[in-house]
Amino acid sequence: MQEPAEKAVELFRLMNKNRRDIFKSYRGFTESIKKGSSIEGKYQSLILIACSILSQCDMCISLHVQNAATQGASRDEIIDAGLLAVAMGGSPKMMYMKYVYEEVDKLFEE
Repeated sequence: MQEPAEKAVELFRLMNKNRRDIFKSYRGFTESIKKGSSIEGKYQSLILIACSILSQCDMCISLHVQNAATQGASRDEIIDAGLLAVAMGGSPKMMYMKYVYEEVDKLFEE
């Protein structure tokens, strides 16, 4: 079974193959936001974890948890970012913490 992040990468490949023009524009748009930001990359990733939970996207959660860890975020910082989304979204959003815990358990072996 494919991991959520792997599913997302496959989707990106399909989008790039089928609508390169749109996908390229979208990637350029998101990259320009990140590069022009006064918010450090680690914190951008933590914000995106919370947004992913609020959007209920397991693939996004997986990608952004991995990115946050790569950017130097700790296990606790990643979990706390997710819990902030739960605070805003309530118990339906709490169910998506499952994906956060799955990713941090893979990335941060105790």
